[in-house]
Amino acid sequence: METFKATVTEDVQSNRVLALSNDDEGKATLAVASAGEADFHSTTPLEKGAEVNVKVKGSTTWNVEAGEDLSAGQFVDVGDGGVLVSSDKGIGYVVNSVKEGGLAKLVRSSGGGTGEKGPTGDKGPDGDPGPQGPEGDKGPTGDKGPDGDKGPDGDPAPTE
Repeated sequence: METFKATVTEDVQSNRVLALSNDDEGKATLAVASAGEADFHSTTPLEKGAEVNVKVKGSTTWNVEAGEDLSAGQFVDVGDGGVLVSSDKGIGYVVNSVKEGGLAKLVRSSGGGTGEKGPTGDKGPDGDPGPQGPEGDKGPTGDKGPDGDKGPDGDPAPTE
């Protein structure tokens, strides 16, 4: 698990979807996410201006408040206040049926947000080659090959 510090830019209730950004000095900030954003989720209420430790756990599901009644398997996106609402694509899907105000188990979809895929970028430069690796162990002796053709007769041996 990795952690880093971020400053909260607005009051956030627990179990809401959050978006990560940077301030003018390049420092990490957290705010309630908008549709198509889903970087983290809050597990406790957060106060505006607080510096918090963000824990990157790699969880497969997040507990997030449902902004409306949701069915298991339904696609969702971020609604007002960072709650989950039904969607055609969105940020993922829920694995449990839940009433508005209850906690939905969100499975985030991999990949980018909404919109068309951009063009493929140019190939980057090749890196420097690494150092030569050590010589490997000698391999096993191979099978004996077939006998070759008989060569021509040689010159007669000199006599004394």
